Amino acid sequence: MQVTVKDVAKAAEVSIGTVSRVLAGEPNVSAETTERVMKVIKKLNYTRLRRRKSLPEGKRLLRRNIAMLLLGMDRSLASLPSVASGIHGTESALTEEGANVLLADLPLVDRLPDVLSRKQVHGILAKGALQTELISNADQKLIQRLREIPTVWFLGRPQKADWGDVVESNDSEIGRLAAEYLLSRGHQRIAILDPKPNHVTLGQRCASFTWHATQGGATLENIFGKDADWGLPLKSVEDVELVDRLVGRLLKLKRQPTAVFVPADSIAALVYRACTRRGLLIGKDLSLISCNNEVPLLTGLYPEVTTIDICAEQIGRQAVEQLIWRMSHPETPAVNVSVQPCLVEGMSVTDLT
Repeated sequence: MQVTVKDVAKAAEVSIGTVSRVLAGEPNVSAETTERVMKVIKKLNYTRLRRRKSLPEGKRLLRRNIAMLLLGMDRSLASLPSVASGIHGTESALTEEGANVLLADLPLVDRLPDVLSRKQVHGILAKGALQTELISNADQKLIQRLREIPTVWFLGRPQKADWGDVVESNDSEIGRLAAEYLLSRGHQRIAILDPKPNHVTLGQRCASFTWHATQGGATLENIFGKDADWGLPLKSVEDVELVDRLVGRLLKLKRQPTAVFVPADSIAALVYRACTRRGLLIGKDLSLISCNNEVPLLTGLYPEVTTIDICAEQIGRQAVEQLIWRMSHPETPAVNVSVQPCLVEGMSVTDLT
């Protein structure tokens, strides 16, 4: 005898309507009930006699609630072109896949947002602050909820976030590209200027740059800011005087560097300004290479900045692909996905060879 929806409902101890909603993939059914119904369907070998509607081709997240969370970030940081491009990439891909997108901005990570407490959420895309004790300072109910739902971090994983997948820039490759570019143009005395020490992404870039530059015989000087200058919500580097002081320290070094590596274009723009105030020309008096390829920040700078494109929008889109995979593989160990960067050559590096 053919198994019916009524048989499934009876065995799962739910209503016929609940079984229909599970079969249709509607979001207003708890995960526990969905799992119970699906187990019964498998056990009874139930096959639908007809389908009301087939899902539109390519809409892999149709009727799925996907939360996009911004955690511990000041608006200035969320508005950076690289972050905005990553967010745009996720939003575009989610729309194409038919997802119901739920947005929550938690600058102080001090509460559980309504989108996570009142709605069934099938997956999370999270962009968190990559400096300061974000996870330690966050509301524990929020952290517990995040651990319960398939999660993909994009544009980096915060310190102590020991769950979820991550899609990010390949920061080791960024450091290598930058170091080898300067070395190939004869630079052997190089400074690293970074106002944000202990920042996950910027730190990885600087560490990779250091290794590759020293392997190539270069002498390095680190010009770093203070970790105490940064807290939640984390801001972008926009303090003109802070970067100006760091440039002042660089210029007081006994052996003057011929080039400087800065791990983000927002920093590079302020280094340009600090040098201009001193009558110095980037590309002539001091060479510079940067990261991110944030065109709105670089437009108008002369000479054009040599930078490394992290492909931020591609990272956002890849994060959605990873979330789709994660939702169907909930028990698989966490995965790290790196998107390959590429060098964008400007005129900010003098060839000393």
